[in-house]
Amino acid sequence: MSTLEKKYDVVGLGSCTMDLIFAVDDVMRMELIDRNNVEKKYVAIENSTKLNVKSVKSFPGGSAANIACDLANIGLKTAYIGGIGNDSAGDACLVDMQNHHVDTSGVKIFSEDSTAHSVIIINSNYKDRSILAYKGANDLFSEEYVPEDKLTSTRCFVWTSLTSEKGIGAIKKCIKITKESGGIVAGAPSISIIKNNLQEAIDLIKTADITSLNDEEIEALTGIKGDLHGAMKKLFEWGLKLVNLTLGKNGQWICDGKTIVKTKPPKIHVSDTTGAGDATMSGVIYGYLQNKSLHETAMIAASLSAMEIEAPGVRIGLPEKYSDLQIFMDNHEFQQETSNF
Repeated sequence: MSTLEKKYDVVGLGSCTMDLIFAVDDVMRMELIDRNNVEKKYVAIENSTKLNVKSVKSFPGGSAANIACDLANIGLKTAYIGGIGNDSAGDACLVDMQNHHVDTSGVKIFSEDSTAHSVIIINSNYKDRSILAYKGANDLFSEEYVPEDKLTSTRCFVWTSLTSEKGIGAIKKCIKITKESGGIVAGAPSISIIKNNLQEAIDLIKTADITSLNDEEIEALTGIKGDLHGAMKKLFEWGLKLVNLTLGKNGQWICDGKTIVKTKPPKIHVSDTTGAGDATMSGVIYGYLQNKSLHETAMIAASLSAMEIEAPGVRIGLPEKYSDLQIFMDNHEFQQETSNF
C-alpha cells in the first residue's frame, strides 16, 4: 500500500483534555533572575486571598486532539488515539472531535481516572498564560491499547506530550509500526516531558522526521543555550528532515537542513495564545504531506497559529475548510527572509 493510498493522512497520540480558561487580571506578576542569571516570570497569588475572575470558559483541547481537529478542518483524514475518562468531560471531548470529522474509534475510555483537565490562567494585561495540567486518563493509555491497523494505514503518525511510562511505551510502539509501514513520524514533545524525562524525549525525537518546537523547548531538548541555529543543527544531526522553531511575536523559522525561511507573523489582535503551538505543528505537517515549499509551509503554519490566537480558547477561529485558510493568507502580509542554513 503506497502512502497516498492509505486510509489516514495523520493519526495522533497524545493529550486530550478539557481546558478550563480563567481570565484573571487580579494577580501579581513577578520577574526574577535565577541562579543561572536567567530571567523568569511568575504569576503570583497572595496566600489566603480570594481573587475576582473576569470569565470562565471551557473547551475540549489537548495537543494531539487539537492537531487531529486542525488538520481535519483543512481536508486531511485524521484519527485520534488515546485515553479519556468515563465522565462528562470525556464525552464532550469525543463529541467535539467527531464534529470535526476526526475518527475516534481508537479512543480508550477508562473508569480508573478522570479525563485530563488543564486550568489555563490568562491575564489580559500581559497577553500570556499559565497552565495547571492534570494528565488523568491520558497517562493510562499503554501499548496494549494501540490500534495497530490505524498505524499501518496512516501516512503520518504524530505524538505529543505523554509523560508516563505507559504513554511513552505506546508512542514507541506506534512509531515502530508506522515506520515499518512506510509512514513518517512527527514529534511534538512538550516542555513537560523534556524537563521530567529528558533522555526519553531525546530518544523519541531522534525517531521523528519532522518537528515544531518553541525556543524554550529546543534549548532544553538539545542543551544548547543562546544559539538557536546550533540547536536546530543538532536536531538535523539526530536525523530529522524538517524542523520548525516558533519564537512568539518574533515569528518562526523553518528549515530542511539546507535552507532556512524566517517568517514574521501577520498583524492580528492577540486574544489567547492557547493552542497556537498545536496549530503551527498542524501547518507544518500539512505542508510536508502536501509537498509544499518551505515558504508555503511557513505561511500555512503561521496563518493557522494566527487564526487560533485571534479567538479565545482552542479550535475557535480556525478555518473550517482550506479555502478559508487561503482567504486569510491572501488578506494578510507575510514578511519572509530566506538564507542558506
